[in-house]
Amino acid sequence: MKLPDSIQKIMRRFHAAGYLCYVVGGGVRDTLLGRKAHDYDLCTDALPRQTMALFEKTILTGVRHGTVTVVVDHEHVEVTTFRTESGYVDHRHPTSVCFVKDVREDLARRDFTINAIAYAPETGIVDPFDGRGDLARRRIRAVGDPDRRFQEDALRMVRAHRFAASLGFAIEPSTLAAIERNAALIRFVAVERLLPEWMRILRDDPFQVRKMLSLWRPWLPELEAAAHCEQNTPYHSMDVLDHTLCAIGHLRSFDPMCAFALLLHDLGKPFVRTTDPDGRDHFKGHPKVSVEIAKRVCRDLKLPNAWKKTIPELVRYHDEIVKPSLKWLYRFRVEQGWDEEMMRRLFAVQYADIMAHSNVGRQRLAALGEMIRFYEEESKRRPLCLADLALSGQDVMALAPVQGKAVGQALKSMLDFAFYHPEQNTREGLTRFIKERIH
Repeated sequence: MKLPDSIQKIMRRFHAAGYLCYVVGGGVRDTLLGRKAHDYDLCTDALPRQTMALFEKTILTGVRHGTVTVVVDHEHVEVTTFRTESGYVDHRHPTSVCFVKDVREDLARRDFTINAIAYAPETGIVDPFDGRGDLARRRIRAVGDPDRRFQEDALRMVRAHRFAASLGFAIEPSTLAAIERNAALIRFVAVERLLPEWMRILRDDPFQVRKMLSLWRPWLPELEAAAHCEQNTPYHSMDVLDHTLCAIGHLRSFDPMCAFALLLHDLGKPFVRTTDPDGRDHFKGHPKVSVEIAKRVCRDLKLPNAWKKTIPELVRYHDEIVKPSLKWLYRFRVEQGWDEEMMRRLFAVQYADIMAHSNVGRQRLAALGEMIRFYEEESKRRPLCLADLALSGQDVMALAPVQGKAVGQALKSMLDFAFYHPEQNTREGLTRFIKERIH
């Protein structure tokens, strides 16, 4: 197994001092899969103070858990003493850690067999739980008793699905059954830890979400309603959930806010669904309901303020495909103050949503293309915010007897005028406007 020079240098230092040292976890797994390893974690029988004595530059990262960060060749490498753990009272963190001398005991505490493989150049691969076999079988299997693993750390249940999504593996049946039995424990996991895992799943394989609805339930019970909501309409060929997940997969480039907006964009449909005498379903008003769901979810998941502001708006307008006009452009860019990035996100969400429709529904792509072309042409030639104006607030005060809030009102009037008369967005043109209109 080829290892980076910095990793080999650290391992040789341990070996020369009489200690064991192994690469463990994701670095070994990815290398065995022929994938590029992004980082390497090391484990050793040396105690933290012994590790710190071996190297010139170290950082005591987590003395309670035996972790020391060793700095070699400007790289930071985590080195952890072999340990066992017990007493997971909060279903997340061990209350007791015991340092041990056998790497197999350390591997026995890990989450999945594919992450419980160790390697050292001197001894080769240590694989007591057949992790290599599971790599070959392309499956995610818990180390030992899966119920115990998930009761120790409930985040592992989501990580199982994240590994399945990123590696294209299946979760082994007994492991999957244990996830379902213990799914209620996910409430013990902080949403700040869940969100990065969920985002990687949405990026790598959105359809994994259907297989883990019980793990989303405390925050998004509407996903289960979406999974049982058929769409008997010429515009759709899938139920609401599959349409949703398909839409996320159609993002041309993955954007976390767009992906989350798409996850939420149709969740109001099960609550407004009506069926006409011909058996055709209608979902009138679903964006409004979806927006309220989006606001609640953004709040409950403690999303950043930018997300709380952006995601509900993307949900609100995801279905608004119209014949473009200056009034339409004004409403979004001037009246509502959207910037270029926000408009691009809206177009990305609308494109992905349309692509997840049936062939009949995809006919709206032409209308979206017309909107985008109109936007790109007109937004280049018109002022869309105060910064685009040829005159500033200081200029306004020099030209007209206004102060305070009146300056802002004058600038707003000037922007409205210049938007519809872009040829007048010059110092001369706006000076005339100020002198004629502002008294």
